[in-house]
Amino acid sequence: MGKASVIILTGYGINCDVETGWAFEMAGADRIERVHVNRVINGEVDLEDFNIMVFPGGFSFGDHIASGKVLGLKIKKEMGDKIDKFISDRKLVLGICNGFQVLVKMGVLPGRRDGVFGRQVATLTMNDSAKYEDRWVTIKANADNKSPFLEGIESFKVAVRHGEGKFVAQSYSLRDIRSSNLIAFQYVDKDGDSTKNYPENPNGSDLAIAGMTNYHGNVLGMMPHPEVYINKTQHPEWTREEGLQDTGEGLKLFLNAVKHARENL
Repeated sequence: MGKASVIILTGYGINCDVETGWAFEMAGADRIERVHVNRVINGEVDLEDFNIMVFPGGFSFGDHIASGKVLGLKIKKEMGDKIDKFISDRKLVLGICNGFQVLVKMGVLPGRRDGVFGRQVATLTMNDSAKYEDRWVTIKANADNKSPFLEGIESFKVAVRHGEGKFVAQSYSLRDIRSSNLIAFQYVDKDGDSTKNYPENPNGSDLAIAGMTNYHGNVLGMMPHPEVYINKTQHPEWTREEGLQDTGEGLKLFLNAVKHARENL
């Protein structure tokens, strides 16, 4: 069995790297490195030494122009070849919140069937509420998406913290995203049905999309923050809600990544 080696990219306003590291530590990853983007760009750190790469949440470059846009352009221009090889080797990539925005605006999500970087056919834009949303929601996994990140996950409560989380795309792109089962997570109501209604859907995303994968399933981007629900005491109602497990439901995603890396990469 191999080892799960995680690189968490930092810098330029990213601020969720520490919590993300804790999640992978709790999931049992063998090696976890928080690395400034520039150290990868200049060759000081080699992506070849890792099999899981994470774009964490935060406010890269202050969300100027559009959330994730500047960092996405910088990464694609200055280390796009390294990203291309990493993903082409079927290693795992996780983008959370700002990281999801970066992956979408680089054209990695949804990407291409026969490659890594595609045209940017979607974006994440201002919430319908026109304000920053900091709340807990429920998301449901797409059972037809066979990404290793999603194994055994059905639905769970999770925090959102974003001002530009509304996923939008042209109708033809949405048709392909749905028919290709690239949707990973959707916002759902109390009955477990996907919804565009506020506040269950905090931003008004098309198809209620909370997260999506590339065509091969090894890249996952999502707006909610699973790394902030790895322990039941992080749940806002942990003293009142019965039946909560000691570990938070968000931990399962990180356990899946570590397991897949050890067994397959």
